[in-house]
Amino acid sequence: MSIPYSALYTFQLAVRLGSLKSTADHLSLTESAVSHQLKRLEKQLDQALWIKQGRQLVPTEAGIKLADRLESPFKDIASALTELESGQESLTLYVQPSLLDIWLLPKVLPFRSNNPSIRLSIKYLASAPERLNATDILIKGYDRNYQTQNYLFPVLKGETIAVCSPLFRDTNNIKSPESLLHSTLLHDNSISAWQDWFSKLGLHLPSQPDLIYEDFHLLKSAALAAQGIALCPICLIDEELNNGKLIQLFSNRGNQGRMYGLEFAQTANSNLKRLAYYLRDFSALNKN
Repeated sequence: MSIPYSALYTFQLAVRLGSLKSTADHLSLTESAVSHQLKRLEKQLDQALWIKQGRQLVPTEAGIKLADRLESPFKDIASALTELESGQESLTLYVQPSLLDIWLLPKVLPFRSNNPSIRLSIKYLASAPERLNATDILIKGYDRNYQTQNYLFPVLKGETIAVCSPLFRDTNNIKSPESLLHSTLLHDNSISAWQDWFSKLGLHLPSQPDLIYEDFHLLKSAALAAQGIALCPICLIDEELNNGKLIQLFSNRGNQGRMYGLEFAQTANSNLKRLAYYLRDFSALNKN
């Protein structure tokens, strides 16, 4: 089947704009021409992409899914054409949110100042593609057994320690790791990190309805607010440990062998490699 690029672009634009008239105006076409393109696309795909609700056309579930899949590729094409016209190359950094303000931004801004011809696009890790191209880089956490054919530069150790606020410590009877079994534990995504931490001490953490937070920022905020005890990566709470807003309870460490790193394809271009080496040189792991 030949790929109807023009019709696919018109279709995803119509879904995004929510109006045939707006789509026609955007493309400098008539509404009739847009409608004919959409009908031909449905016929070629043998799939209903629209349904009529009153006087409006509304995308079907299949239509919404297709439009969602098409939006990013067409944006990439538009970005590539813009780069060709401007002579400015764009690098895309897909970043784990917990690393953004604490680690990445203070380092990436000087790079941008020293390399004004390189445009940087910083996005959340959740939007990263399955396959990295020559201008993509991932910045996130990795387990010790992670395998990849890409380049992977370690930049920070991911070891965790048990921490809480001084208020929580002073109002709870925390004397030993065993006492934590009866304390309020805060979890990042799941309870597995705490289970592993207790297991290494020969202790068993029973399933319990403790608090689970979607990401590290929420977890740290809860610990600072004296809501409980959290396992936090040491490298991400240096400031809070130094100013006493969080205190380390015990010397035991979790997630040993885990690290944060930079991952990019072997086909990465020279500018992306320059950025990766620049960020790596700033890493605490490689300075120690």
